Amino acid sequence: MKIALSLLFCLNLPLLAGTYNVMDFGAKGDGTTLNTKAIQSAVDAASTNGGGTVLIPAGKFLTDPFTLASGIDFHLEANAVILIDDDMTRYPVAGKRYQDTITVSGAHDVKITGSGTIDGQGQVWWDSFRTNRAMLHRPYLIKFTDCTNVIVAGVTLKNSPMFHLVPQNCTGVRIRGITIQSPEHAPNTDGIDPSGWNFLISDCHIDTGDDNIAIKPIRNNRTPGDKNYVVENCTFVHGHGMSIGGGSAGGVEDLTVRNCAFDQTDRAIRIKTLRGNGGLVRHCVFENLTMTDIKKSPISIVDYYPESNAPKNPADEKAVPVTEYTPQNRDIIIRNVTVTNCPNAGTIIGLPEAPIEGLTFSNVNLSAETGMIIYHAKNVRFENSTINVQKGDPTITFDADVTGLK
Repeated sequence: MKIALSLLFCLNLPLLAGTYNVMDFGAKGDGTTLNTKAIQSAVDAASTNGGGTVLIPAGKFLTDPFTLASGIDFHLEANAVILIDDDMTRYPVAGKRYQDTITVSGAHDVKITGSGTIDGQGQVWWDSFRTNRAMLHRPYLIKFTDCTNVIVAGVTLKNSPMFHLVPQNCTGVRIRGITIQSPEHAPNTDGIDPSGWNFLISDCHIDTGDDNIAIKPIRNNRTPGDKNYVVENCTFVHGHGMSIGGGSAGGVEDLTVRNCAFDQTDRAIRIKTLRGNGGLVRHCVFENLTMTDIKKSPISIVDYYPESNAPKNPADEKAVPVTEYTPQNRDIIIRNVTVTNCPNAGTIIGLPEAPIEGLTFSNVNLSAETGMIIYHAKNVRFENSTINVQKGDPTITFDADVTGLK
């Protein structure tokens, strides 16, 4: 892990020759002119010449979907705004879904940088989804697929119709100093949904209506599907916290989440998976975290997704045969964590055929209304930790091996 991450941190993308200002290709930053062709022409010209910086100057540039390419730095100056077209009648449709907005596939050395804003203008999409859940799949704001050496830095992403930033099956990704914003109840507006190997996500402020970050491993020919993640110095507001899943098929290995703050999120640490879409999640460290006013559960590791599927009485649940898609959660360390003002201290629910195994709480201090549920778990250890509850016992256990808590 250390070797792979050191290579990631030392990545320096080559200087990109040439600047291609979209205004020179006919773009108008008046907020009403549709600039798709102008933006795409600037990207294509840079790509034809071996790469370069596609510059978005100050102004409001309305656009439909466009595609980036290898060697491109898509750079937004201060006060530059990309407005995503919210006229659904003219938005492109591919298959049974609306086309994602900013996409790039199979590329290398790609950047989105600057201090400008990409605004998904999601309100019309959210309203349509609320009234018609069967509508076509809403577009993502930014999607990288099968890319290497990716940087997203400095920009603000807001109000996506659905997920904001999706680096899918990518390798060598750095996301730093970005802001992601959507209303607290905007449906499915995940902040960052990564999958692949060698990710550094740092110094980000993510305030969304769904998962702030959700690692979503995919089933492919790599084992594990996702490996080597560092998430550090981030602030999570509203949303559903720092998640793995829903579903862990493909597996996740070597994840570190450190020096982060969670404020008014539904959950903070969350692993959500289920039979038939599970895999091996192991070697995860969550450290130096603060969690305040968590709405549901500060620490949630549950092998039933959605969690409403979990049996009310764990004694009623019967073991089933283990398959390659059975959730397996092992060797998870949670340390130096402070939790205040939460309805419960945590929810740890494994499967009778595959208990959660090797969960360590070290220097963890939880203050909640009720205790931590721990069902179907082995080798759960508390070290120098406390659970202070207003009512009931600090832990509620079934088929669980728990030690170290006074």
